[in-house]
Amino acid sequence: MIFATVGSSQIPFERLVRATGQLAGEDLLLQHGPVPPPAGVARSTAFMRFPEVLQSMRQADVVVCHAGAGSILCALREGHRPVVVPRLKRFGETVDDHQVELAEALAAEGRVVALGDLDELAEAVASAPGRRPPERQEIGLPIQAAVRQALHAPSAASRAA
Repeated sequence: MIFATVGSSQIPFERLVRATGQLAGEDLLLQHGPVPPPAGVARSTAFMRFPEVLQSMRQADVVVCHAGAGSILCALREGHRPVVVPRLKRFGETVDDHQVELAEALAAEGRVVALGDLDELAEAVASAPGRRPPERQEIGLPIQAAVRQALHAPSAASRAA
């Protein structure tokens, strides 16, 4: 099964929703937000509660999502290397292009498949790596511990002295 989600934002992500029409013949579950799903998508819902999102990710073979930190983190925790599509400011999908930066950084580390050209969605999904057993420790330090470590780590200047 393919699970595609645009996240919980009330701001439409019509480009991604429309592109999922390429996957309509597949076993697809689409969470599409405030825009209607494309014709041919049999299973869709505007919004999901958080436990439903997690359950859908657990059941999925492939996750496609916007490049929101929460969606990406949940997909990684469930053992996926998600196909991520950044929302873009120029299309009114977000207030700035922070999702592009996040997608590029995580793609460089091999943690996500970043997709800029939505015409390639079906190909990206077909070649996406399979789901691995969830490895919670793979994500790294919890955010609180990472912040604490960064605050208490010696600065580069004090290490050089």
